[in-house]
Amino acid sequence: MVRETRWAAVAAVLTASALAATALGGELAEGGRPAVADPSRHHGGHPTVGRGQKALLVQDGLRATASLMLHRPVLASSMALVRLGERMAVTAARAFPPGMGPLFHQSPEAGGPCTPARITPLYDSASAYEALISLIASAQGRIDLMIFGWDDDEAGRSVADALIARARAGVLVRLIVDRGGYVIGVGNLRVTRGIPTYLDRLRAEPNVHVIETPDPFFRYDHRKVAVIDDRVVWSGGMILTRASLRDWHNFAFLAEGPIVPQYAELFASSWRSQGGCAAPSRPEAFAAGGAGAPNAEVRMVRTDLGERSLKEAVYGAVDAAKHHIYLENPYFSDPILVKKLVAARGRGVDVRAVLTVRGDVRVMNKYSAMTANRLLKAGARVYLYPGMTHVKAMSVDGALAYIGSGNFDDLSMRNNREVALTVRGPEIVREIDENLFLRDMAASESLLAPLPSPPDRLFLEATILWY
Repeated sequence: MVRETRWAAVAAVLTASALAATALGGELAEGGRPAVADPSRHHGGHPTVGRGQKALLVQDGLRATASLMLHRPVLASSMALVRLGERMAVTAARAFPPGMGPLFHQSPEAGGPCTPARITPLYDSASAYEALISLIASAQGRIDLMIFGWDDDEAGRSVADALIARARAGVLVRLIVDRGGYVIGVGNLRVTRGIPTYLDRLRAEPNVHVIETPDPFFRYDHRKVAVIDDRVVWSGGMILTRASLRDWHNFAFLAEGPIVPQYAELFASSWRSQGGCAAPSRPEAFAAGGAGAPNAEVRMVRTDLGERSLKEAVYGAVDAAKHHIYLENPYFSDPILVKKLVAARGRGVDVRAVLTVRGDVRVMNKYSAMTANRLLKAGARVYLYPGMTHVKAMSVDGALAYIGSGNFDDLSMRNNREVALTVRGPEIVREIDENLFLRDMAASESLLAPLPSPPDRLFLEATILWY
């Protein structure tokens, strides 16, 4: 009875945390799209996530947490203590004025080794989606795909169909699908009813291998990466859903050259850690084709167990900025990053942020409104995108760009699994500035006066690190 009471208390806390949550780094949605004046009422054109899906999400998360605590108690305790410690450190840092406070290790050069790469930006949802479909169709030996956000709708099923076609042509397909992202997908309501989905069709294929990653402590694998024949990588923020393809503004990229083995090893390491068998040795077909000349020097940055290079690189780049900082994100609530941007503006840096209050998560729209008001008060230029932008990117001084899966919130910087690149190269960074940031600023509404403060602002402030 005591044990059941304890688990009931744990379940209540974790359920509140998960469902208050903006779930899963942002892709939880609830329908509608009213006026900008009330940011809490926009939801990016998405239909409502079912209660059964939310209940299954919590049930799966609690089961995964209990399993980890039972079988790997030291790791489970470490995860919980580190997460608590980071929350306390951020809370302490918020008490200091911008530019002051506890020191954190950070550097724009954080992350993996500096590596040449050819980066091809994909500036909208259609080009990102079509590039993935085309790469799948071109595969000759192996397709490795890890994905958060894959719905059983026409967008998601088309990707599944393309993978099945290549598997039947002899291509090995390995899939890492985050369980939470699958359960909560608005197109996956049937999973709560035991009705087969595209994932069941994929599992039935002999040349397709699927791993659903569990989410202990509601820590999600939020990465979106495809590695095709170990020769080209597709990554960024694009998820495989109807709403993302039709209604959202996304940014993704292709990476070729010496950076590809790092992504291949990232996938292989995750695959092995979940009990997947090693892939056969590379056939000669894997060497077919080749990248053009590198146009960038890149570093892989990540959020993972014991790994915070994504946060360190973003913070370090903002601290080092001298001329301008452009950034765009729908889930921008990290208080430390906001303070660093305010401090940058205080030393004369041109800070511009493209945000949305028409996003797919009600509570995140409120956080975005508060972030917009703080930046505006500091003298930054704030632009409200006219729909749902799902872009996760930053540019600093025309010298460095950040592109990848991680949002500018606590979940991406300290909790979920994320992967991104910091990109150096004047021409490629200038191209991203012109074709992403400046173009989106021109398409957005410039914020001239503060947005209405959410009525529950004090509660949101108190729980910002617990959503």
